[in-house]
Amino acid sequence: MATTIPLSSIPKESWDKIPASPRTPMRQYIWAKSYQETLAQGDVRAFLVGSASDPVALAPFAVPSSGPKRPVLLGAEDLWESIEVAAGDERALMELAQRIANCGTPLRFGHHPTDTRFLELLAEACRGKAHIVTVMQPTRAMPRIELDSSWAEPESHFNSRRRSDFRRMGRKAAKIGEVTFEIVEPRRDELRILLDEAFAVEAKGWKGRSGTAISQDEKTEAFYRDYARRAAHEGILRLCFMRIDGKAAAMQFAVECDRAFWLIKVGYDEAFKGVSPGNLLMRETIRYAALKGLKSYEFMGKEAGWTKLWAGDARPIATLRTYPYNLAGLSAFAGDGLAVLQKKLAERMKRRGADA
Repeated sequence: MATTIPLSSIPKESWDKIPASPRTPMRQYIWAKSYQETLAQGDVRAFLVGSASDPVALAPFAVPSSGPKRPVLLGAEDLWESIEVAAGDERALMELAQRIANCGTPLRFGHHPTDTRFLELLAEACRGKAHIVTVMQPTRAMPRIELDSSWAEPESHFNSRRRSDFRRMGRKAAKIGEVTFEIVEPRRDELRILLDEAFAVEAKGWKGRSGTAISQDEKTEAFYRDYARRAAHEGILRLCFMRIDGKAAAMQFAVECDRAFWLIKVGYDEAFKGVSPGNLLMRETIRYAALKGLKSYEFMGKEAGWTKLWAGDARPIATLRTYPYNLAGLSAFAGDGLAVLQKKLAERMKRRGADA
């Protein structure tokens, strides 16, 4: 991508000062740096509007170490986060879209939020230059709670049955052992031990059974450990635990920045499933965020049944890809089409096998 510049050419303070909203953790320099060190095949490179010392819009891409060997918006497919480009205003966003459309390289954006002008501007910029594919997803992403003082008592937002459920789960947990909650800003000397514990808890739940736990993929684990180290150095990392007699029953991997609590990873030990430790810990961290005066509690990833218990607000997303009108674009388009066809055939064969 000749129209991009490497991560090393952009100072951290310049990268982080672009006034984009929302300022998700994925838009920060340390996310890009950790990705380059662990998951990228080669350099992270960014489309840039403005100068390296004074950027006004930015979109970082890298070829991931697994999957199609084409540039992907950082973490949008291998980490399955809804990543966004960053721009200070619509004019900068328009110029960024034009630079992307003119690059001549097929690009993948993962599941990009659609409640932004970027998709419209990119579609306009791609006319006559590239084919753009936008597939709306049935599941929304990035659920959130807009906090106010009432969230210092999270149960007040539920009906009487839900409030009773929380009291009952709390009593059941207390019968097993002493229940404690921790929201830790880890010191350097305790970070590794706490991460070991958090990742072990995650692997004891459904993610461990499905093979998607952090600790089950060497490169993914390397990314989150590197990112945790950088986030801890910045003072934004929060590792949260619910313990029963000292044993971790549930965990959260989160960061606190831009006056928001960003929930990046959650997990619980299924040995304690009967007391709903994930929800009990959620109640405590929401209370913490409200009492601290944070403006929002942000659930990263896609909307799910457990997030709907807490947050009704989420963002629509679409799978977004661009294919320039050249040989590289044609090859990428054919390859993606073949992959879709193979997936559909595999699913059909699986259904037929189940019906046999």
